[in-house]
Amino acid sequence: MNKSILLTTLAVLLVAGCTGTNIQLPFQQITTTAIGGAGMVFSDFSVDPTAVNSNSSARVMMTVSNKGGAPVPDTKSLVYLTGSALSLADTTGVYWHSSTETSQFKHFGKTMNPEDTVRGTPADEKTMTWSLIAPKDTRSDIFIGRVYYDYQTSVTGTVWVYSQSESDAARASGRTLNKATLSATSGPVALSVRTSPDPVVLSTGENTFSMTIKVSNVGGGVLYKEGAVTYTSGSEDITLTTDELNKVDIAVSAPGMTVSGCTGEQELVAGKDITLSCDVTITSPPTTFQGYPITVTATYGYNSERTASITVQKR
Repeated sequence: MNKSILLTTLAVLLVAGCTGTNIQLPFQQITTTAIGGAGMVFSDFSVDPTAVNSNSSARVMMTVSNKGGAPVPDTKSLVYLTGSALSLADTTGVYWHSSTETSQFKHFGKTMNPEDTVRGTPADEKTMTWSLIAPKDTRSDIFIGRVYYDYQTSVTGTVWVYSQSESDAARASGRTLNKATLSATSGPVALSVRTSPDPVVLSTGENTFSMTIKVSNVGGGVLYKEGAVTYTSGSEDITLTTDELNKVDIAVSAPGMTVSGCTGEQELVAGKDITLSCDVTITSPPTTFQGYPITVTATYGYNSERTASITVQKR
């Protein structure tokens, strides 16, 4: 037998012999916060073929799927095609143009739902195409595909609050205090929530504690204020001002508690992470201990893009 395994086994037997045959280990709940990073993502963005003769046809194909944790209504999303030399209505032959495509915008035509693991349904995915005619001159061009959408990420769970006397009694009996159990949905903006202390222990007469919310842009795209883009078909407007960039709205639902100092519109300066400090007041502090449900939600708009290249050769 391996020597280290033998020593470990003997140690366990010695402990069991000293404490009796029924070993009771304290139970501790661990804070778990999932990391975001997904949302409406490109499964594919490509041009077919990648090299064409002048005045020949090519197709740009864009496939987008919802790999996050929130549904995206058709009224709050769109895709957009641009490029180094794209003008759909061009008649001079200088630009990529089309006799069938009338708009650089397209819509999903449905609510794009994320994967449902309970029902066993996969994430919604849809492919959009543009049929284009190549310019008349030899050149190399870049196409850029973008997806714009409003999204939300949330953290839900339970925050545990103890009175000082209950905390002392639990520790004296060898019972570990429960810590917050929090989990986050996936999205291009990630949320991380912590209480201080964890668990919360209130002395007699106290009813407040601190909570921090960390907000991070982890999707590799551009974050903007919800509603800043006009998604309406035929009236699309993707122009974003400086005041609309890097904005996110934070809301907290916490029955039995009042949360202040960290809600409303927030700015991720230069797109960098921010940490918000919240003051939490408990309406009626527990005499022993109690779990309080809490939900933190970040609502925002998001834009990510992919590129594809194509070469045009004269006949």
